[in-house]
Amino acid sequence: MTDPLPAQLSMFVQTHGIKVDPEFSLHASGVHSVVNCVFSAQARFDVVVLPLLKRLDDRLPDVPELTFQAFVDDVDSLGTQAYAEDVLRNRQRLARRLKVEVARDVAAFFVRHGIQTVGDFQRLDDEAAEQLVLVDLVQEVRGIGPTLAHYLLWLLGREDHVKVDSLLTRLFARIGDWQPRLGHEADRVRITEAVRAVAAELGTTPARLDNALWQFESRPKENK
Repeated sequence: MTDPLPAQLSMFVQTHGIKVDPEFSLHASGVHSVVNCVFSAQARFDVVVLPLLKRLDDRLPDVPELTFQAFVDDVDSLGTQAYAEDVLRNRQRLARRLKVEVARDVAAFFVRHGIQTVGDFQRLDDEAAEQLVLVDLVQEVRGIGPTLAHYLLWLLGREDHVKVDSLLTRLFARIGDWQPRLGHEADRVRITEAVRAVAAELGTTPARLDNALWQFESRPKENK
């Protein structure tokens, strides 16, 4: 039986006039992609993540040549506590660890696997990239779960992935006659497939439609 969710999502997008952001762009570097991914967890993007990325950019500019080793060395030169307080000015935690420690460990993970830049990562084939991030990274770095792993993949240029986080799950709870469960694998797959189907229909990528849905759901209720 055909899943009705893609058609329901398509109607929802049309009814609410949801448009893909014409200024959508990815980070130039893998380092900024990793920091975005880690610090976006359970945090407001506009209030917390964007200013933090600007502070990082002042110290380590977001350019394609920025290496994961450079970030690891920069954090290690101060220590995670001082880097959190004095550079990023953010002491939020993820899995009971400072987020900067998680981000540093993700960068070190890529270095161990021979990945220094976003260009190195993008040269991997899809199977190798997914194995590395969705399986190996999740197993090796505490704080990175499947949701953040999928988000990191699309930040690193794999735009067929979808970040099924609390906002997207909440939005889908208003579409159709079901109650999606955050972190439930079958529900994550169903949402992902619906986003992929509608993205293809709209001539865009799943990541860009995901971003448009996220922006819509992030608005105050009176603006929806």
